[in-house]
Amino acid sequence: MIKSLLQRILRGVGLYVWFKEESFAYDVYRLFKDGRPVTWRSRELRFYRGLLRHGPQPPLVFDVGANRGQRTDVFLRLGAHVVAVEPDEANQRLLARKYRGRLRKRPVTIVGKAVSDAVGSGTLRVTYPGSGLNTLSEKWVRTLGENPGKLGARVEYPLRRTVETTTLASLMESHGVPRYIKIDVEGHELPVLRGLPRPVPLVSFEANLPEFMPEAAECIGILGRLSPNGRFNLSEECYRGLSLSEWQAGHAMISILGRLGEKAVEIFWKCE
Repeated sequence: MIKSLLQRILRGVGLYVWFKEESFAYDVYRLFKDGRPVTWRSRELRFYRGLLRHGPQPPLVFDVGANRGQRTDVFLRLGAHVVAVEPDEANQRLLARKYRGRLRKRPVTIVGKAVSDAVGSGTLRVTYPGSGLNTLSEKWVRTLGENPGKLGARVEYPLRRTVETTTLASLMESHGVPRYIKIDVEGHELPVLRGLPRPVPLVSFEANLPEFMPEAAECIGILGRLSPNGRFNLSEECYRGLSLSEWQAGHAMISILGRLGEKAVEIFWKCE
C-alpha cells in the first residue's frame, strides 16, 4: 500500500523515472530489497563494453523496446549510434526530451513503432502509459493474468492502443545493418526475430520461463538457421555478466533453458 502510494506521488510530480533510473536512493533501496549492488550500473557498462569492443566503431545498435532509454543510455556511453524503437507514446515523448531536447544532440534515432513480423499495425496492450510491461503479446497478458504473483504484484491491462509495426528488415533498409540488436518486448520476441533477414554479429532477447519456453526454442532455431556457426549464452542480470563459461550451440542452449525452472533470462547470440 505504502509502496503503491509513493509510486503514484512520484509519477504525479514527474520524478518517478528519475528516482528509479538515476537516483542513488533507488540503488540503496534495491540493495536492501534484493541484494543488487549499488555498483550495478558501472558493472553493466563494463559488460556491454566487453561484448561490443570488437568490430567497426562506433557501433550501430538497434534498441528494440527502448522503453525509457535505460539501455540506450548505456550504449551511448559506449559511443554507439542507437536506433531506439518504442511504440508507447509516453516513452516516445520522454526519449525525445532526453535525446533531442539538448543543445548537443545525441546520436539517437527514435522510431515510434513496434517491431513485429510484418509492416502494418498491431494492438498494444497497456497497463499504464510508459510502463515497461506494455506488450503486443496476448499470451503475455494472459500469463500475467493467470499468475498474479509472477512479477510480485497483479498486473492488469485496461487499455488498448493501435500502433504501427515495422520489421527488422525494414529498419535495416532505413538505418543500416547493426552490430547489435537488443530485443526486450515482453513476450513478443518471436515475431520480432521472424523479421530478421540476415545474421548480425550480436543479438539478445528475453526468455520468460517456463511459459515462453516454446517461443524461446523457436527463436533459437531461427537464429541457428541464419548462421549454423552462431553460438549462445545467457545472463540472469547483465551486471553479473554471462552465466555460462562457454558459448553453446543451439540444441545445447535449449536443453539448458529447459532446466532453469521459473526464471527470466536474457539470451545472447553471437555470429562472428
